[in-house]
Amino acid sequence: MSTGPPQLALVGGLDVLLCLAYIALNAGLNFTNRWALGVHDFSFPMSLTSAHMLLNPVFLAPVMLLSKAYRNEHGSVLRSSWKALLVIAAFNGIQIALNNSSLVHIELSTNQVVRATMPVIVAIFEALRGSPPPASHLPVLLAIALGVILCVYQTSAKANEWCGILLVVSSVSLQAAQMSFSGSLLSLSPGSTGACLDELGSVKLDSFQMTFYTSPMAFIAIAGPTAMLEGEGFRAYLLTKPMVAVYVMVGTCLLAVVYNIVMFQTIRRLGPVGSAVLGNVKIVVLLVMSRLLMGEMRQWAGRHLIGCLLTFGGAAAYSRLKLLPKADGKTGKKKEK
Repeated sequence: MSTGPPQLALVGGLDVLLCLAYIALNAGLNFTNRWALGVHDFSFPMSLTSAHMLLNPVFLAPVMLLSKAYRNEHGSVLRSSWKALLVIAAFNGIQIALNNSSLVHIELSTNQVVRATMPVIVAIFEALRGSPPPASHLPVLLAIALGVILCVYQTSAKANEWCGILLVVSSVSLQAAQMSFSGSLLSLSPGSTGACLDELGSVKLDSFQMTFYTSPMAFIAIAGPTAMLEGEGFRAYLLTKPMVAVYVMVGTCLLAVVYNIVMFQTIRRLGPVGSAVLGNVKIVVLLVMSRLLMGEMRQWAGRHLIGCLLTFGGAAAYSRLKLLPKADGKTGKKKEK
């Protein structure tokens, strides 16, 4: 059965609505976290992350427990892949906590600029493992690195600002290490964590399952440090402003769950090319809105704007290079199947 113009228009309209929802939810989540952690007086980023990890499975429980397709797989997935899920949960829980902690000290715009260094850090890890990036990628990676330096470095920066930059760099580095070394983990001997990751890959879990299974494990991974670093202060805040704490934690968690669902659907419908383009659009929207709504970037000079263009222009170019078909190393021609 052929697809006529009305059906095509409907599909196109749904894709546009999905993209708008993705950008709106991402911006809403980022601004809410920044407002709560950096502008308002809720300075408990690890407690916020722990609450998200604890509440995620609660919000997803109706779907995961009532749907027969999911309910019948819980036992087999956990028995075969619990080690892999635990590794993924620990990495994600810690890097999210570090990123949220950075928002206490730096602006959202600075956070986004530093997070754009992901390709550079992944390339460094790959080079350390003996797989340096192609020569065609180096100018783009250098442009990203130079852009971030122009945006971030300033001699008048306060200690807490450098602390925020260090926290977000640590978060990005941890995420990059997970991405870079995942290939090696998959080739480990049977019975190891790598073998479990291989089993996890064969199971093909969706975003609902990944969030439902890994969130409680991530909570366990960060609960101890959270209690040690923020426990006393958070208890005092909870006693004096209980409703604010509940609104911030439950509201941002619900927003995060809905965002993850929309993000998964967006990637599935648009594919890698569309997702990469939309990711760059999202960053531009975040920077513009952070200036309009939160008064950020008002102290930025010309070098900051040049650095911003280099960083995000380089990230867009790098996304395009990564999506191009791989060429044969000897002839330079595209590989044919």
